[in-house]
Order: sequence, then C-alpha cells, then structure tokens
Amino acid sequence: MHTGWTEAENEALKNAANDARKKRLPLKTAFDAIAAETNRRPNSVRNHYYTQLKTAEKAEPAFLPFTDAETEQLLRTVLLALSNGQSVRACTLALAKGDTRRMLRYQNKYRSLLRSQPEKVRDMRAALAREGYVVPDPFVRDPNVPRVGRPPKKTGDLERHIRALLDTLYRNLLALTQGESAG
Repeated sequence: MHTGWTEAENEALKNAANDARKKRLPLKTAFDAIAAETNRRPNSVRNHYYTQLKTAEKAEPAFLPFTDAETEQLLRTVLLALSNGQSVRACTLALAKGDTRRMLRYQNKYRSLLRSQPEKVRDMRAALAREGYVVPDPFVRDPNVPRVGRPPKKTGDLERHIRALLDTLYRNLLALTQGESAG
C-alpha cells in the first residue's frame, strides 16, 4: 500500500498525461500506465492527478509558512493595533485586505505566537515601549472589555447567568403588572 507520491512519480504522471493529450488518447491510458509502474490502482492515480491539478490552480498554496521577517512584521502590526484600541480580528482583517481566509491565517499565527513563543511577544512589546508606544499586555485579559466569540465551555455558568436574567425579567414584569416600578 502506498501513502505518498515522490517527486519522480509526480513528474512521470504529469509527463504521461501530457503525452496522452498530444497523442489524443484518453487520460485513462496515462493513469493505467502509471498505476502499473507504481503498483497503484488506476482510480487512485486519477484522483491524485486531479488533486494535483486543483492544487496547482490555486494562487496560494494550502500551507505557506511565515518567514521570520513576516512573523516580526505581523507581531509588530498587531501589537500596534492593540495599542490603538483595535481588536486582533479587525487588525488581521485589515492586513488581509478583507480576505477572510488570509485573515484567519494571520490571526492564527498571532495566537500561536502567544502560546508557543511568549518571549518573542514580550520582546516585541518591550521594543515598542522603547519607541514610545503603550501596548497593552496581550497575556492579561481586560475585564472591562466584553468577550466576543464562543460562549463559555462550562454550561453551568451560562445557565446560571441566563436563569438570573430570566428571574430579574420575571420580577420586573410582575412589578409592572402590579403598578410598581421595575428595578
């Protein structure tokens, strides 16, 4: 059983497909020939061929690692945005020029730096402080800023808050129906 394709096998598949086209033969002949050479099934060869075509058509590869310079620039840009009161999400969306796929890539990289390289984040924050910027500590959550996103994982807390809200609403409605002021 084969799991990966070597560069030589990919090149052979590409050449076989090109030859079949030139000779006006069905691509199936190329798939059958490469299947025999590589000990794979023709359908697997066909699937791999079309996957490679789709990948080649994309402008940006599925995974593109950040260079050190890009990482530094991203970190600097996000921390400066935070110093101006902008959210990470808004900053990365602006960096990506509205492309949500790229925005998520930038946002995920920043969050990854917070988790895996906190010293790099602290160093950049210190460098910005030396330049005169006041950058909030990204490792400390400001309790005055409402948390946006997923609800808490502990549903007990959420249920307690909802129940308290509903109890307050019920008491206020009851007071209003009895002619009292709600409070």
